[in-house]
Amino acid sequence: MNELHFAFRLRQHLNRGLQEIDGDKAERLRRTRERALAVQKQPSPHPVLAGAGHFLRFHSENLRPRHLIAALLLALACALALQWHIEAQIAEMSDLDSALLADDLPVEALIDEDFDSWLKSSQER
Repeated sequence: MNELHFAFRLRQHLNRGLQEIDGDKAERLRRTRERALAVQKQPSPHPVLAGAGHFLRFHSENLRPRHLIAALLLALACALALQWHIEAQIAEMSDLDSALLADDLPVEALIDEDFDSWLKSSQER
């Protein structure tokens, strides 16, 4: 039984059960549902990005210069780590490309199913 079929059967079962509920129980359920909907959290009237600006404007008096410097250093460290990772990937790919273009690769390796493992073992040498 797939999920869609299960959901359909569950809906049928709940609808049948709804017909069997007494009038006073149905009224209590309706009132309870209305109370739950009344206390339900309402959506924010302003956009989320506008809320971030609002937060920064009213909470900027608690920011210290050392906090801003620490945040900037953290962002710089993340950017440098990402750049280093990208450069390492480019260097690895360029080694593979040069090996392929220089014909250091036997023809059998190109048609072999274990081509990836051959490339990895040749890189380790």
